Amino acid sequence: MQMVMQQRQINFWYWHVLYWLSYLLVKYIHLAVLVPLQNEPAWPYLWIYTLVTAINLAVTGMLGHYELTNKLPLSKQLLRLVLVLIPLWFVMVVLRQTLVMAYASNSMEGVESPLKYLVAFSLVLLPLAGWLAVFMLIKANQLHYAGFIQQQALSQKARQARLKVLRYQLNPHFMFNTLNALNSLIVQRDGQAAEQLIEHLSTYLRHSLKNQHDNLVPLQQELDALTAYMAIQQLRFGPRLTLHWRILTPLPDLKIPPLLLQPLAENAIQFSVAEKAGNIALEISLELQQHYLLITLKQQHAAGDDNWPSQQHPANLLNLAERLQLLFADQAKLKLSLDESGFYSQIYLPKEALDGNVKSNPS
Repeated sequence: MQMVMQQRQINFWYWHVLYWLSYLLVKYIHLAVLVPLQNEPAWPYLWIYTLVTAINLAVTGMLGHYELTNKLPLSKQLLRLVLVLIPLWFVMVVLRQTLVMAYASNSMEGVESPLKYLVAFSLVLLPLAGWLAVFMLIKANQLHYAGFIQQQALSQKARQARLKVLRYQLNPHFMFNTLNALNSLIVQRDGQAAEQLIEHLSTYLRHSLKNQHDNLVPLQQELDALTAYMAIQQLRFGPRLTLHWRILTPLPDLKIPPLLLQPLAENAIQFSVAEKAGNIALEISLELQQHYLLITLKQQHAAGDDNWPSQQHPANLLNLAERLQLLFADQAKLKLSLDESGFYSQIYLPKEALDGNVKSNPS
């Protein structure tokens, strides 16, 4: 926040000094052309306007520097500035007119005193009014930018909160079923299988707890966590569940958001193995296409006699689709399809956002 304020002050002083130097340059050119035509020396007018401009630059600079940090509405701030600039206006009129009358020779002779001051009032007012307009533009832009940044921050916090909710909405039955399976292995005195289940559960939970945010993690790390998850399920269901991995193309060192694949596997277990009799084969394939990383989970014979999933939308897949939208906007998509061979759930991830350097919609 302090750096932002410093940058605003620097920007203000840049435009502030540029405004008054531009005004002085215009006066120099005007005086250098006009005064010699009246057979008068130009230097008294030049140093008078240099002095007046220097005083204006210093006073309005300090005023603007202070008011830039003020968070009053524009209308109230305009009133505050006008109340300060009016006395400055009168003081500068008297100063300018006194110096001009003391050093100017012929041009002001024969002109009545009220008219002299009327001309001086207008000549001093114009640059001050111009500075006030420039400052209010700077202040209005600052307030607009601050509001935009605040809105972006609130939107970012809301997106982060929603992502956390979606990530933590893991199937509550997973831990319950895993502990039941562990208990069964202990009762059966199958120590080796119980030890393997605990090891796989530790790997999966370590991955879940370590990656509390949606920062990208190595693809291999995510695949290891998925392997541990599926190994737990294979210990639960035994030979009924078979798993096949297919890497269709060589994969570079890509990174993806953590726990992105778990909903697909969870959905496969819930609707294929847990609710149907017989053996089920699950196939997980990864393919790097031109613009996407395609991750597919095929559930053979998942449809059975009904028309699932056309009649219902599993909550975990809906959460996954929303999470993809929050993370990658329209660059990523979740595609569900059903044919005679089974049910396909596919994730398309934008390849350019998976290199670990680019983060689309970071959380």
